[in-house]
Amino acid sequence: MNIVKKLPVVCLLVLVSGISHAHNAAHNAKKMFKEVASLDSVPGISAAYADINGIKWAKGFGYADIEKKVKMKANTKLRIGSIAKVITAAGLMRMYEQGSINFTSDIRELVHEWPEKHAAINLSHLVSHTSGIRHYISYAEFFSNVEYTSSIDALSIFSNDELLFTPGSDFGYSTFGWTLVSAVMERADNNRNFKNIIREEVLAPLEMDNTDFDDNAPIISNRQSSYSYYGEQLQNSPEVNQSYKYAGGGFLSTPSDVVKFAMAHVRDGYLNEHSLNLLFSKSELGDGTQVDAGIGWFIGFSTELKQAKEDAEANQELIRILNEHPISVSHSGGSVGGSSMMILCLDHKHAVAVAKNVDGDPQADVFELALKTLDIFHHNKRR
Repeated sequence: MNIVKKLPVVCLLVLVSGISHAHNAAHNAKKMFKEVASLDSVPGISAAYADINGIKWAKGFGYADIEKKVKMKANTKLRIGSIAKVITAAGLMRMYEQGSINFTSDIRELVHEWPEKHAAINLSHLVSHTSGIRHYISYAEFFSNVEYTSSIDALSIFSNDELLFTPGSDFGYSTFGWTLVSAVMERADNNRNFKNIIREEVLAPLEMDNTDFDDNAPIISNRQSSYSYYGEQLQNSPEVNQSYKYAGGGFLSTPSDVVKFAMAHVRDGYLNEHSLNLLFSKSELGDGTQVDAGIGWFIGFSTELKQAKEDAEANQELIRILNEHPISVSHSGGSVGGSSMMILCLDHKHAVAVAKNVDGDPQADVFELALKTLDIFHHNKRR
């Protein structure tokens, strides 16, 4: 039976209209990213969009490897940088639901190696960047090519340095703080190392088959080549070792896996309502001041909106899109040879991820590209 022939004319018109609008959205997104991939500073870029019904669009543009002329594809595994923090946060919340994690206890109850000279730090401080633990202080740290055998081993990079402020009194972004988070997770579990916790609590249940740890030695299919843009010239990135920051910036993934991960937070079955409320609630300092970080995730666009309004005439479109997605959570990522952005819009229940295999590129802003992609598909759905 030809089902289409049996449909009323009105239904057929609605069906055709829906297909046409979806095609237009994909066409407009494709056009935008093709233009980006044509820039001299962008070797390759990949993007994906998903709503409550699944991944609706995913595509790669340009090259995953310029020298070998390997095209960027939707399944190319890219360095997603600090988006790793929210993946780690999901594993942490699974442990919290299982009763093995306490957010308020001094982390030294588990990680005895953390120096006694420091003021007491708990997990709530670490996951909201209010611990006082420093971020990178040199290019040498960011470009580290040292192999660390464990999260505990990697603490030696920063554990003896003075805290920047009393824990809970201020905000200071810190990737190193998440290295300490991974050490706490390992000690709280006893039986699994950090990689196994993430594989069993996040990657496997969410079927993130194209996400892995960014280790140099293993052969990883569809892995990106890494590029840096400095002095107005594209070049191969230096080799780096991510073992000191798996939890805070050491994953390879695809935009498709990233939006699949994001959408699990607006569907039933992965994390309970209490955990989601904790993840997506702004943290408070000791004096009651709120910061824009929850557990791993950044909440809302207040900072971005303020910056856009400083040059409102130039940023009218950006301001409009930000105002249309006020209840959103997100995280960006910067790596050697990579830049990425993920946005999960909680009110409209859709997500977007963008990643490129280059750092230092001044022309293709992944945050603006992610917002524009969200906008393209959002307005398609509203038609």
